[in-house]
Amino acid sequence: ATFTEVPKDVTVREGDDIEMPCAFRASGSTSYSLEIQWWYLKEPARELAHELAISVPGSRSKVTNTDATKISTVRVQGNDISHRLRLSGVRRQDEGVYECRVADYSDDETQEHKAQALLRVLSRFAKPDVQAAEAVSHIQSGAAPRRHGPAA
Repeated sequence: ATFTEVPKDVTVREGDDIEMPCAFRASGSTSYSLEIQWWYLKEPARELAHELAISVPGSRSKVTNTDATKISTVRVQGNDISHRLRLSGVRRQDEGVYECRVADYSDDETQEHKAQALLRVLSRFAKPDVQAAEAVSHIQSGAAPRRHGPAA
């Protein structure tokens, strides 16, 4: 069982429309019951993973639930499932991690698979990223490192 399409990190301007793909294929020839859910996590994935790791196992679900909001659910019988998340007129508060969760009910034990993507929302009037990238490379190629002695 594997994702055939996963969402990618994306940066958009306020007011833009976006689509995040998520598609999954179950292995084997038997008919499956698959469910796909889109969740919105306020915290970036790394922080969330860290929080999960340090919390005791019993409170694990609590941590996830307080930080996550379910957006939509699609359920199918079969081996393939896909569900594109569409956001129109994106706002700054939509920024965050979007997680596609696929639950595979085919076996006695439910398998859950996850894929995440980060949505960044720039204000309408933000300068293009290109200039920022050039500025950074200019700073890095400057003489600053020599003043600090050899790099470790």
